[in-house]
Amino acid sequence: MTRSRAVRLGVVCAVAFLAGCGALFGGGQSPADPTITPATVPTDESEATGTTGEYWGNVSVDANGSVVTQPRVLELRPNCERPPGLVVHIQVLALQNNDPATNAGINTTWQFASPSNRDLTGPYSNFVRTIESGFEPLLNATGVRYGPLDRDGDTATQPVTVVDANGTTTSYRWTVEKQTAGPYEGCWMTAGVAPA
Repeated sequence: MTRSRAVRLGVVCAVAFLAGCGALFGGGQSPADPTITPATVPTDESEATGTTGEYWGNVSVDANGSVVTQPRVLELRPNCERPPGLVVHIQVLALQNNDPATNAGINTTWQFASPSNRDLTGPYSNFVRTIESGFEPLLNATGVRYGPLDRDGDTATQPVTVVDANGTTTSYRWTVEKQTAGPYEGCWMTAGVAPA
């Protein structure tokens, strides 16, 4: 085998290898992420009118007409493959990036609320009011610090401290539980959040 043939063969093998890695690096087709979302998406909130506050997938428009990219976390829903710490992080990040016009971050947090948590808070509109009045520091926090996750069987708790734009810190204790009944059986969902 001549040197040029060996080089060509090496190049062909490298290209074939890299083409096969497309899904690994974000290209190509990837299997659909299985999600469980039996809770209906809330529709009782008023719709934004005009171009301000409209939401298209992962892009919204602010009051100045500027495009604002929303993090992918706002589109996530429960699935049973996420560990408890990730479930906490998803919700905190969603609230941190909440858009008051759409409440997409609050909606994401609602989706991760356990059925027993939803029973306690009542309908989605009550949940929104509870977050806006009792947990306001979580909304649009400028910084977040996570304490160590403490797991005991099917229950896990994690301290979360948020910092607002004024530098004020507020701490919470996030409790998630692995659900034992359908349709969320096996999924980690939030049982409660309390001031710490």
